[in-house]
Formats: sequence, structure tokens, C-alpha cells
Amino acid sequence: MKFADGALFQAFSLADAGTASRGVQLYQALLQAIADGRLAPGTRLPSARQMARELHLARGAVDEALARLQDEGLLLRRVGDGSYVASPLPQRVLAPAPASAPPEPNAAARQALQHMAPLMQQSGRFEFAREFFSPPVLHPRSWPAQDFPLATWRRAMNDALGEDLRDHLGYGPSTGVPALRQAIARHLGLTRAVRCAPEQVIIITGPLQGVETVVRVLLTPGDRVWVQDPGHPSLPLLLQLLHLDPVGVPLDAQGLDVARGRALAPRAALVYLHPLAQYPTGIRTTAARGAELLQWAEDSGAWILEGCYNDELVHMHPVPPALQQRDRHGRVILMGTLEGVMFPSLRIAYLVVPERLVDVFEAARGLLGDHNHVATQLALAAFMDQGHFARHLRRLRQRCTERRQALIDAVRRHLPGNVRLGPTDAGLHALLHLPPPHVDRELVGRLHRRGVGVEDVSSRCWQVGGWNGLIVSYGASPPEAIDAAVRTLGQVLHEPPRQPRA
Repeated sequence: MKFADGALFQAFSLADAGTASRGVQLYQALLQAIADGRLAPGTRLPSARQMARELHLARGAVDEALARLQDEGLLLRRVGDGSYVASPLPQRVLAPAPASAPPEPNAAARQALQHMAPLMQQSGRFEFAREFFSPPVLHPRSWPAQDFPLATWRRAMNDALGEDLRDHLGYGPSTGVPALRQAIARHLGLTRAVRCAPEQVIIITGPLQGVETVVRVLLTPGDRVWVQDPGHPSLPLLLQLLHLDPVGVPLDAQGLDVARGRALAPRAALVYLHPLAQYPTGIRTTAARGAELLQWAEDSGAWILEGCYNDELVHMHPVPPALQQRDRHGRVILMGTLEGVMFPSLRIAYLVVPERLVDVFEAARGLLGDHNHVATQLALAAFMDQGHFARHLRRLRQRCTERRQALIDAVRRHLPGNVRLGPTDAGLHALLHLPPPHVDRELVGRLHRRGVGVEDVSSRCWQVGGWNGLIVSYGASPPEAIDAAVRTLGQVLHEPPRQPRA
């Protein structure tokens, strides 16, 4: 892109007549472009050399502007990679709403806006960048892309698009290609002792679609739902959008606090939890707590939605069985995805529903549409049946176990003793618990400016407070990068807190 051809250059030219230095003028133009959305979060800027050439500026003036924006948390600069607009942006730089009121909507639209407005305001706090470049070291959205056997997958995709499979160019079964449902049923039986027939496996595009499907089939508007708190921020927002009442239930060392859930919402219709390695705390639900939860579901007639994400990556043995395997009354629905151990754009996940619910879920899946790409399902089924997936998992477990150990060693080596690393028994994420006076939200911006992509846990709290820590993911980085990032974190922890600008 020619930088001088864009609207940003025009804005800079208008400011050119002022008395401010050239570096200040460029800073003001970039700041305005970020504030009004012309430079969206995650946008990669041209290099300083190109900007200097296109705008006829001295290189020092460009560096002055970029350094100031970086210092204010608006740019993320990486050596050898470039400069990117920060994501999410600090609330103070976002452009204000236009002064003129929008046209009056009709009654239905007005009602929808009234319902969505608070959700839209809250969701802005949790929006993650979805850039195509790799996330920074330790970022919770990072994944081990470099470990995936892309050439093998490419061959599987080519085979799935072979001429003899031309008839598979249609929509395909609403519940998924039978070969993939069989492969996933076998995989779950081997890895988590899940008892299910292929017919119980419903192929979906992702966990959020799975939640929506379960809600539409089993719940009614106004039902209360237990959610682990802290947890993934999109879940309670989605439940509210579906006209349900999410209730944040705290965790303790044994997992979801069932007694507290009973006290907060005794007639809840559903609980959604990740028993093996809860996000973001890493806490595992104990066998005793799982039994208590199953008993509550049986007594109350509630449903349990058991989430599985990166459950193939367990670093401690033996691997505990899924809650679904211990369910004797058909109250548990298992939901999982292979995206974390393969790649996020796979967009294939699954539900395992009780036998008595197969027909109704099949009907609902057909009505809701948005079926998965048939060729991708065929490729994944072949990838699993031919042993490629199992081999990939073996290699990935070994490498991620090494990276996990690198994180444990780096925390011990570089961080103060009062910074505690939470459980790392499974998955690829962990929580670093911070003592006062450190504040997780304040540290995140300082670390992002240094290329360390941690996130704060306090903004992942829904109704339960008191958490203060940094969420990290170690699966995508080599041990030396993990060590360097944790060393940077240790240096930042020893710095005095920054005073806000006047």
C-alpha cells in the first residue's frame, strides 16, 4: 500500500501548516486516525522508513511519533516484525458517538437495540484481535501452528476434493458426515473413556454454536444458568443474548462450588463448565465435586454442558474420565473442539448428546442450518482414521510438556516468590496469581508494549470478584522465548507503577 495515497496522509497534510514539530504533527494525525477508526485495532503500519519516504519526513520525526504512541499504549512494536495498532484500544481514545441521533427504528428494532446495547458495551471490553499474524508470546489466543503437519493435512484436503467425490459438493448431513462422527466417537472413547455411539455425535462449527443449539433445544427464556466465574467472557454475554440469566458461580480448589451455586440459583436449568482444566484458572474438578454436580443435576432435573478444549493435552496421569462417562441418568452433554490442537480456522466442533435426545438435536441442527464444510469433514475423518491425528498429538504432547516445564522453570527463576503459578495439569494455559500492590490490568498494557501478550483475569470475572492475575498460554512458543518473556515480566514487576498522564 502506498501510504501517501491514504486518508491518513491527507490528514497529515492538513496539519502541516501548523507550528508544531513534524513529529508532533504525525503523532496527531496517527492519533486521530486511530480514534476515528481509519486505523483499526490490529492494523499493521508501514515501516518507519517507508513512512519517512512517503511523507517527506526525517526518520527521527517518524520515530518520535511512533515512540510516543507506543508509550501511550496505542501501538505495539515488535523488532523485525513492525508496528501494529494496539488491540484492544484504551477506552479513552475511542471516537465519541456522533452528535446527531440515528433515525428512529421500528418497534422490533428498537426492542432489539434496547436488549443489545448493554451487551455491546460489555463485549467491547473483551474483544480480542483476530489478526492473521501470530499473537505475541504467552498470548491466550496463541496456538502451536508451527507444530501442525500442514503438508499431511493438505494431502487430506486434496483427496477430499477428488473428482470421485464430486457428489459431496452439496450441503451434506445436518449432523455431520458419518465417517467423522465415527472417528470422533472412537477418539473420545480412547482418550476420555466416553461411552457413545456415532449417532450421538453432532458436528457443529464451534463451541458458541454448540451452546446456542443446546439452549434452543433444552431451555426456555428466563432460565438461569450457572457459569464458572471467572471464565470466558463471551459465554455470559451469549447467554444474555439468548434471553437467559447467567449466574456466576465461584471456584475453589476442587472446582465449581456446587454448594454456592445451589445458594445463588437453586433452580438453575443448566451448568456449563470445563472440568479438566478450567479457563482461565486451570483448576480441575475433583472426582468428589463431579459426583456432587451429577447428583445435583439428577435431583433438580438440570443439564450439565461439559466443555472439552485441549483436553487431549494432559501433562499429569492418569487422565480422569469425562463427567459424561459417569453420568447414569442422561443429564450430561459433552461439547468439544479439535481447533486448539489443530488450528483455529478448522471450524469443526462436536456435541455428544444422550441417546434419548438424538432425534430432537438432529431436527434442531437441520432447522438452524450453518452446516460444516463437507470436504473439511471428510479430510478430518481421513486424518484421524489414518493415524495422522494420533501421531500429531503424541508429538504435540511431548513438545508442550517441554514448554510447560520451561514456564514453570522461568517463573521460579525470574519472578518473585509471592507470584504463584496456578495449575498446569492440562491444556496450554495457566494463571499467574499476583499479590498486591500489583494490578493485573495495569500490567497488561506495559507488557503488551514489550511484546509479551498476557491478559488480565480480573476482566474475565462476571459476578465474582477478588481475582488478580495474568493469563498466559505457553503452547505456541519455544522454551527460550518463554524464558525471555517471563524474564521481561519479572523486570516489569520490579518497576514502580506508572503514574497516569495529566
